[in-house]
Amino acid sequence: MPTVLFVDQDEAFRKQLRTLFEHSSGFDACVEAGNGVEALAKITQLTLNLAVVDFSLPDMGALQLAEKLNALRPELPIFMLTTDYSPRVEKIALSYGITAVFSKLDDLTTLVANARAVCGI
Repeated sequence: MPTVLFVDQDEAFRKQLRTLFEHSSGFDACVEAGNGVEALAKITQLTLNLAVVDFSLPDMGALQLAEKLNALRPELPIFMLTTDYSPRVEKIALSYGITAVFSKLDDLTTLVANARAVCGI
């Protein structure tokens, strides 16, 4: 069963994501990190199937984190969440190895559906 890493400085939003994913059958565990450094530590300690990363992190941007995650685990799908979604932002994110970009302002069930598809459930 897949394990998902949520990287967002907003603890309440991470909790919202955790609840959403835990109520969607098929996900084994949800792991949280409040910044990029924590995320990098967790990726070296755990077997993860997906990373969901906020665009704005306190210590590094999602694009920089994506590069580091890809260097450590090139097979790991990375979803990026942003409040300022645009096709231009998505194009840049994809060029950094991010698998898909979602708006935090949209219905997050789309995020879960895509996560299920990427994780093969």
